[in-house]
Amino acid sequence: MKAWQRIIFSLSALVIFAVIGLKLHELDMPAARFVRSFDIEAVNYSGDLVAVLGRGVVIAGAFALIGLAGWRLKRERLRELGIRGLVAIAGIAAATQSLKHLVGRPRPRFAHADEFVLSPSLDSGLDSFPSGHAANAFGAAAVIAWFVPALRAPAYVVAGLVGLSRVVRGSHFPTDVFAAAVLGVLIGSLAAAGWKRWREDALPGLLRVGVPLAVALFLVIWVALHPAAPWPQEISYLGAGAALVLAGGLLRGVAGTGGPLRTAGNVAALLGVAVAVGPWWAGPLLLAALIPTSLAWLRPAEPCASFWKTGPVWGREALAVGSALVAIAALRALKGLLPLT
Repeated sequence: MKAWQRIIFSLSALVIFAVIGLKLHELDMPAARFVRSFDIEAVNYSGDLVAVLGRGVVIAGAFALIGLAGWRLKRERLRELGIRGLVAIAGIAAATQSLKHLVGRPRPRFAHADEFVLSPSLDSGLDSFPSGHAANAFGAAAVIAWFVPALRAPAYVVAGLVGLSRVVRGSHFPTDVFAAAVLGVLIGSLAAAGWKRWREDALPGLLRVGVPLAVALFLVIWVALHPAAPWPQEISYLGAGAALVLAGGLLRGVAGTGGPLRTAGNVAALLGVAVAVGPWWAGPLLLAALIPTSLAWLRPAEPCASFWKTGPVWGREALAVGSALVAIAALRALKGLLPLT
């Protein structure tokens, strides 16, 4: 990725994250009120247990042990993982503590209005934004993902559970956790890769994969927390989404294994899913997030012996379209599962 592309796509990612933050802010007080409405011992205990995995001292201790093991076993990569993990946690601690007291946002149990309060304070209870536990967990996940790619998915799943636990326990708002996740991944990936490799390798990867995944996850959460629109509007959304999915399958089938047409087909199919089940702004948001990914899709595909490369063209595209339609049906069933608004 060229330098000017990194700059433009990074600015675009900031705008995308700002939109997500504004939309999540609409859920802050509804989520806080919902959490206050129940007191289930098993949920509370589980939330507290998961939150331990986001404590800075726990994560720092784990990275210290990894570093010592690497030094003792003369495993350079393990040693570097431990050292860079400690650097990441130290950087995250400095950043989150500074922001917490600069913003001075009340914890959910002290907040009774939808406004985002900005009032620098050192008082306890006015340190909600961002979540330190979530930032630590996502920062650690970013470091682990860089050094041990095979553990990328489970590391981020654990980080997500830590963030969820902070909301469920009433310690943080959704926007606190989202901001912490972004901050943690940025600092963690920078500490793991170093400035040069972060700029050339890690940042492009985050722009191509991380931003679209964040948008997709946010849209799934949004769908689950909002009831369906009036039926005539739902029909129009479903029809438009299905048409985009079918058009995407047709473009992919005509294009074969690569090129601009296949890229357009990929984008159309993904947009179709978002349009079919999401609000009106879901499509444009996902489209903006997919631009860096689309440029990567334009490159010649590497030889592969999988069904998706060697199977009958229209057979595999029919399977892809069917999978997208099943995803639409599943997300449609998820709508309003836990309506907070």
